[in-house]
Amino acid sequence: MMKCPKCQNYIRSALLAELQVIVCDQCQTQVPVDNVLISSNGFTFERNDLLKRFYRYRKLLDEVIEERNTMSTKGSVSEVSLRSIEKFMSVLQGMMAGARDHYRCEFTRPIQVRLRYLQQECAGSIYNMSMDGACIETAGRNPLPRVNGIITLSFQLPQQDHTHVITGEVCWTQKGESDGNRGHHSGVRFTYLDEPSRAVLWQFISTMAKQKLSAEQK
Repeated sequence: MMKCPKCQNYIRSALLAELQVIVCDQCQTQVPVDNVLISSNGFTFERNDLLKRFYRYRKLLDEVIEERNTMSTKGSVSEVSLRSIEKFMSVLQGMMAGARDHYRCEFTRPIQVRLRYLQQECAGSIYNMSMDGACIETAGRNPLPRVNGIITLSFQLPQQDHTHVITGEVCWTQKGESDGNRGHHSGVRFTYLDEPSRAVLWQFISTMAKQKLSAEQK
């Protein structure tokens, strides 16, 4: 969710992380995707503010889960208390999922990727990635991916040997040049991510976010 700067209308979209601009459905203004708001059970945070406190809330969530598990094993704890801590845990999980899924890692060295789309296979590069999707570049001599088309990415994360194979949908494209000076750029939204890949990618993005936060605080 984000707010239109012209009419102050709240714009809701599951694809905010994958789009560069979004059109306000009230005043038709093209709004750059920037200050995304994350809502969870009545609580709303600006995405950037939440990311700055990401690890504080993650630690709190771990403690709440541990407390919930402890309370569940004790027969003396009332149902009201159990429901309350479950609700608190649900709020934190929603916030964390929103922050995690929209945090986008920027790679100083693009990750090499093999792509399959339009019944062909080619090489490309991943310039940034989130739990929801990625921005990729392909050479201008290759066909431009089709918006709403299906694309498959095969890649290895830095310092890892496992090859992840992820299916996605093309959300937006920018046409490059066939002479090779500028390649095609495309935004891909992941449509299928198996649990092992999800766990590894979550850990990788968490580590990247922590390193960036530590560097900014120095």
